[in-house]
Amino acid sequence: MRLSKKLAEDISHWKKLEGKRTLLRPLQRRDLQRSLLWLTDPMINKYLSQNFKDLTEEQEEKWFSYIQDSEADIVFAILEKDSSDHIGNCSLNKIDHRNGRCELGIVIGDKDHWNKGFGSDAVDILVNFAVEDLEIPTVRLNVYVYNQRAIKVYKKCGFKLIKVFKKDHLYNGKYWDTLIMEYDSRLVQDYQ
Repeated sequence: MRLSKKLAEDISHWKKLEGKRTLLRPLQRRDLQRSLLWLTDPMINKYLSQNFKDLTEEQEEKWFSYIQDSEADIVFAILEKDSSDHIGNCSLNKIDHRNGRCELGIVIGDKDHWNKGFGSDAVDILVNFAVEDLEIPTVRLNVYVYNQRAIKVYKKCGFKLIKVFKKDHLYNGKYWDTLIMEYDSRLVQDYQ
């Protein structure tokens, strides 16, 4: 059985990924249309690691099929806990048990939920899931220097800056730095 399907079964049977303000559940086909709207929205797209402005429904369906069979990726829908509204998505990608690391991605697509703590809550849940349930001690992410809101969230959640790729991201006619940030539970535990 593939990783994402096994985790989806485990989550639905015995584990709720629940934070103070959000719930995470495996992304479902019914979430794709809403996700596509978010990914192609220029206000959201500028913060994403890839340019999805021309993404089609067919491409999104193909990606969803790939993710369903992936051994190294799991994608969650982020739900507002009080209403159960789907407000974003988050993922663990490039899951590498052998070397104890993975990459984190997140988008709060519903802009009415920006700057209200939902992203921080979802990141905390996802990091805890990686460390405690998957036994992956190191979680990395990429973020553009102009995404100060996200950088603040990641620092709050225990991520540290480990590398800067100078002027490697072109956006709006200008080159920007990409920051590589990392959460390493082995270092965090040493200080507690």
